[in-house]
Amino acid sequence: MRTPAHGHREVETKFDVSSTFVVPALTGLAGVASTAGPTEEHLDAVYYDTEDLRLARNRITLRRRQGGHDAGWHLKLQNSGAGRDEISRPLDAIERDPSAEGTVPGEFADLVAATTRGRPLAPVARVRTVRRATTLRAPDGRDLAELADDEVHAQTLGTSTTLSRWREIEVEALGDDLDVLPAAGAVLCEAGARPAAGPSKLARALGSRAARPELPELPADGAPAGGTAGEAVRGYLATHTRALLAADARVRLGDPESVHDMRVAARRLRSALRTFQRLFDPAPARALQARLRELNLLLNAARDGEVQLERFTAGIDALDERDLLGPVAARVQGHLRAQHLRGREQALTWMRDAQYLDFVDDLIAFVGEPPYSALGRRPAGPALRAPIRKTDRKLRRRVDRALHTPAGDSQDVALHAARKAAKQLRYASEAATPVYGEHAAKHTRRAKKIQNSLGEHQDCVVAQGVLREFAIAANQAGESSFTYGLLLGGEREQAHLTRDVFAARWPKLSRRRHRRWLH
Repeated sequence: MRTPAHGHREVETKFDVSSTFVVPALTGLAGVASTAGPTEEHLDAVYYDTEDLRLARNRITLRRRQGGHDAGWHLKLQNSGAGRDEISRPLDAIERDPSAEGTVPGEFADLVAATTRGRPLAPVARVRTVRRATTLRAPDGRDLAELADDEVHAQTLGTSTTLSRWREIEVEALGDDLDVLPAAGAVLCEAGARPAAGPSKLARALGSRAARPELPELPADGAPAGGTAGEAVRGYLATHTRALLAADARVRLGDPESVHDMRVAARRLRSALRTFQRLFDPAPARALQARLRELNLLLNAARDGEVQLERFTAGIDALDERDLLGPVAARVQGHLRAQHLRGREQALTWMRDAQYLDFVDDLIAFVGEPPYSALGRRPAGPALRAPIRKTDRKLRRRVDRALHTPAGDSQDVALHAARKAAKQLRYASEAATPVYGEHAAKHTRRAKKIQNSLGEHQDCVVAQGVLREFAIAANQAGESSFTYGLLLGGEREQAHLTRDVFAARWPKLSRRRHRRWLH
């Protein structure tokens, strides 16, 4: 599967098979009309990691592979969807100097910097594979998937060496149609294959050393029954710390939406630490909040440029051509693209600084072994209600104050403050959903509706200020400011409409019965 920034999204299923396993015919699968192959390749890969296997423990793979059609350096990163994102670089494009052979490319070292955090990368395993690959094709000749029958010989590198060998089968999707994967898997299992015990060849070669994740993983059914309040919030912190690290690599790649994803992860972490601060030792929790706030402020400029560019471009496209006076689109796009790029460069400069890596180290250490207070060790059920109840009261007070403030700048500020409280309540209820179930889930959805409604109002307010600046700059350049005034009037009207709709919906969203579960 192809993605704009990474070049390849790897979506595959893996199976363990015996040495005598016979691969069944797959042409009978729905959608598979023919096969091509098998072709044989001899692959020799050296895997790189830190001494304590930080990449493997975070499900990241970095290798230098020789042989086959895609010899080169490969970096596989976790993503929020199915599979992993793979970035590849040919050997001859990187290792022109013979002395550079086996040296991790600087680009790849930078992409995993938040995971390695200053630890050197070195060879940790060598995996040699004899691969017999068969391509599954659709009736129209499209390549649907590749079935790789792999005979694997692996050895660990470093202070000790462990040798292992096995046979496995991988089925990787080659397009957007993923239905072929479960269908092929069912046929393989019927023939005697078993779902793979490990996620990758490297994980199997390294064994138990790579099995323990650096961050705790939330169980499938949420917080463990009878767990403490601290454990429940810790699971939430771990989830969004992983999201922050995944977004970090994509920000460095320049992926669309990566700045937004990183900013949201940082906000969730900061909000949870703030709402549930009494569950932890206050000093380290406050220090992390301060660093997360600093990260958010740095990301704001880059993200605001993206959001405003999309908003104003849509507004300009909706206007009648007769109302477009002067180089409006060029001015808007030039200014906001430059703002986004400057903001991204400022964020990257900070992210490449040692202080940022120290912050990530502190965050992972905190989540790995949280400094719980006495309250944090109490049962989750009773202990989490009070902070959520307090946040809910704050939201109601702020909305009441905003709706009783006369229209104008003061009301805009008050509505923005209410939006922040709604966001905090949303994240608090979200963190508690594994403990309280559907009650907290419904509260999360209501808080999200409030946040989105007030967020649209705030976007209109900010847009008006930016359009005033554009109009002033246009006048100073001798251009017409008519179009900017037209757009500003539309934003002002939308702000009034959004405020009035929210005021009408608020009594329903704030009914007392919605909060009974908090008492």
